[in-house]
Amino acid sequence: MAGVIDDSISKYKDLYRQVERNDVEGARCSIFKDMTAIYSKSGSGRTVLHVAVIAGHVEMVEMLARLGKDKLVKMKDNDDYTALALAADLTGNTEVAKCMVRRGGPELLTMQNKDGEIPVLLSAAKGHKEMTTYLYSQTPFHILDGQDSHNRVLLLTRCVSAEIFGRRLMPHCRVKRDVALKLLQRYQKLPNESLSIDGFSALNALAKMPSVFLSGCGFGIRQQFIYNVITVERRFKEKYGTTNYAILPYFVDGGGRPKISLAGLLGVQAGSEFSAVANEVICAYFDMYLMITLWVLPGIREMYDQKFTHYEVQGILYYFHKSIQGFNNSQLNRGSVYDAMLQAAKHGIIEFINAITQANPDLLWAMDSCKRGIFSYAILNRKQNVFQLIHTINGRKEIIKYRPDVFGNNPLHLAGYLGPSSDLDRRSGAALQMQREIQWFKAVEKVVHPKCKEAKNDDGKKPHELFTKNHEEMVKAGEEWAKKTSESFTIVGTLIITIMFAAAFTVPGGNNQDTGSPIFLHNRVFTTFMVADAVSLFTSATSVLSFIGILTSRYAEKDFLTTLPWKLLFGLVFLFLSVVSMIVAFCAALAMILKGYRGYRGLVIGAMSLGSIPIVVLVILQLRLILEIFQSTRSNAVTNYIRRGVNIIGS
Repeated sequence: MAGVIDDSISKYKDLYRQVERNDVEGARCSIFKDMTAIYSKSGSGRTVLHVAVIAGHVEMVEMLARLGKDKLVKMKDNDDYTALALAADLTGNTEVAKCMVRRGGPELLTMQNKDGEIPVLLSAAKGHKEMTTYLYSQTPFHILDGQDSHNRVLLLTRCVSAEIFGRRLMPHCRVKRDVALKLLQRYQKLPNESLSIDGFSALNALAKMPSVFLSGCGFGIRQQFIYNVITVERRFKEKYGTTNYAILPYFVDGGGRPKISLAGLLGVQAGSEFSAVANEVICAYFDMYLMITLWVLPGIREMYDQKFTHYEVQGILYYFHKSIQGFNNSQLNRGSVYDAMLQAAKHGIIEFINAITQANPDLLWAMDSCKRGIFSYAILNRKQNVFQLIHTINGRKEIIKYRPDVFGNNPLHLAGYLGPSSDLDRRSGAALQMQREIQWFKAVEKVVHPKCKEAKNDDGKKPHELFTKNHEEMVKAGEEWAKKTSESFTIVGTLIITIMFAAAFTVPGGNNQDTGSPIFLHNRVFTTFMVADAVSLFTSATSVLSFIGILTSRYAEKDFLTTLPWKLLFGLVFLFLSVVSMIVAFCAALAMILKGYRGYRGLVIGAMSLGSIPIVVLVILQLRLILEIFQSTRSNAVTNYIRRGVNIIGS
């Protein structure tokens, strides 16, 4: 261990080696031979307890703390770090910390290093969630209660920045990371105090954390349904009391997603007294069921934890909301609240924007040094849920629709810039990425002032010219992706056409030599075979024609909006139908040929089971692409979302 085993401790080098190796018996013997050895220090001032803590040897730490008593536990190194402070800063080992706290008592938790920081602050700075939660629960409040708010402000900022909030599922679980909200509950003026010390760093940190808000989770349909029916309100209320619980519905659904009532799911009329009672009863039973089953269903357990975390974050945000209500413009600037709003818009955190604008509606007009506001950030970063707020405001709406930035770019110019990779990467290919970009441009075009379409920026470019320039490479990539995809599927479709055409004239069982008719002509299975063969042949031919249409396309910008996606969608759907029909035809042919053989039913069933494998594989591999193309192409997905105009501000 650098800085520990050096010439200055040559007399006790064996003891230090034994501690490093976790040789508990050897170290005990060495200490009993010379009790002063346990208090020896290295050149860096570290004791054997410091060494044991860094190594993470819990049993060794227990033994040394027991033998060295308070004196050893409270000894500091050259940087005034106790062994506990070192554990909090470097290791995050909670068990090691507990050993020393039991021996050193509350005083140990208040001892400062050279920078004046106590162990809980050191742990929070390094993001040790469990260690921070434990140390906070043990730290005497008088160290935080004083008139000097530096420690509590710093602890809040570090806890928020390190996401030290949330909890495990079960009530008896020891891992509860709730320091930030507990701090705000105890010190409700903490946001005001933080304004003069670190300029609202905690609020700015929250504005850059989309993952701790519902709107940043990106749940699918199944996950969103589970999230909605899971109830955490009861446990949150038990933990934090009715005051905080009462304000949470005010923010939780800020993402524009409808909240599902369990009573509503059972057909109880919403708003009625019976509805409220029914919902409480159902929630209670659902909670019992949840607690029993969640350990068996890890996905739901994680969803529960996530929802509880979202509630805690909303609680944290609420205290800042209350403070901002009384701020003047100077305080808002000093607290970087305007910057926090822009960061929230950049990350699409609609709950954050909702909460802060409820406190001060003027914050909706926040602008950066380039004269870009939250709607400009929403366009540049492709955040639909933020941009839709333009439908909920009055007064200065027309100014927003035309206002240029310092570079002369109006909102439509901004839509002409390439979207962020985080948004584009959610699309399956370059062609669909290009479609998304065009949809955004069209959606903004419908909202902005008509003058924006022909206005030029400082570089002399109109919005559409800027769009074309910035998307040249994407058009080429989209063309290449569409061609390669179509070529691959065309080969498959051509093979199916060849096989099914030949199968139609080489029927199973052959033909009657006298009449030339198929031997199995009057067999119902033969009818199934011929219908499936015909369907497979015609659908594969249709799919090939669709893909040929893609290969011969002009690949102009506007083609990526609907023409190419529709052709690709039709081609994929018909190719899927042709594969399914081909498998059905094969199974029908096998059934006719094997009929009469012993155990033929088992063979046919086995063949059908195996025949379902390619269908399942095709569904797994291509269904997502088919649904994605359909959902994005049937209408402008961006425009549809924005047109919802969910009344969030001022609701």
